[in-house]
Amino acid sequence: MLQLNQSVFQKDNGCNVLCQIEMKQNKEIKKWVLCPVCNNKTRLKLRKNTMLKYFPLFCPKCRQETLINAERWNISIIKEPDA
Repeated sequence: MLQLNQSVFQKDNGCNVLCQIEMKQNKEIKKWVLCPVCNNKTRLKLRKNTMLKYFPLFCPKCRQETLINAERWNISIIKEPDA
């Protein structure tokens, strides 16, 4: 049973990342990570204690892969220079 369902923008290192928040009845909050390219929901859900380093976030809709870091719901996009 969902009590809260909203979308928020987080700004980290100059990048806007859209997350969708879900709060369940037992007060456990999880966030869906949305694609930074097309803003559609990915298959990744974060909890408050989730830590990711250089994680390849894949979007099934636009088929783009983006490297992200995530710690305590702060999501930053890693931009690598082209060779």
